[in-house]
Amino acid sequence: MNNKTVLITGSSRGIGKQLAIAFSKNDWNVYGCYKNNIPDFDIPNSEFVKADISNYNEVKDLIKKVIAKFGKIECVINNASIISDSTIFKMTDTIWDSVVKTDLSGTFYMIKESLRQMMKQKNGSIINIASISAFKSYIGSANYSASKAGVITLTKTAAREGGPFGVRVNAVLPGFHFTGMGSNASDKYIEATKKESVLNTTTDIKELAEFIIFLAQTKTVSGQVFNFDSRLI
Repeated sequence: MNNKTVLITGSSRGIGKQLAIAFSKNDWNVYGCYKNNIPDFDIPNSEFVKADISNYNEVKDLIKKVIAKFGKIECVINNASIISDSTIFKMTDTIWDSVVKTDLSGTFYMIKESLRQMMKQKNGSIINIASISAFKSYIGSANYSASKAGVITLTKTAAREGGPFGVRVNAVLPGFHFTGMGSNASDKYIEATKKESVLNTTTDIKELAEFIIFLAQTKTVSGQVFNFDSRLI
């Protein structure tokens, strides 16, 4: 196959699902992983496997499976993420660890193994899905916000280390949209989010997917954080 290959974590629903569909429509091979939810859609030139990115051994195995299937990886999108809100005083070790281990450590494991492969290829794009929460404080989201702030600094460090090998590493703040986590938001939260927006709107998931596909193919941009949102940071 001459198609480029993208690996998307958390690809069974939400942003991950929409990205998988969009990349497939643009003639990419899609390799996706999920932890609990089996994908409810079919797309050409794709394979989806169960994998827990918070487990380093499973991440190493995941990268090996992609190479065995498609022979290469042009793009890795670190999208898998969880939320478990609690105020700091009520946040248990379990609640803190579960989010940090998936959202931050899992992203670190994926970057580490992706860089290993892409440095051999002397080419590749890693796109980390971060969050505006890395820059703005919200009550009850200490674990999530800290994790996403860590993803930002991981992005910049990985960009420096991967740059000499032609590997680009960027982060995208996807904004609020009506998929995945956003699909269960209350009307009150949605209205409050729109008021923070200079356009009084939410993110268009199709526009977000188009931007990420564009970024995946951009050869001269790395170490950047793109706020795909009309809320200011």
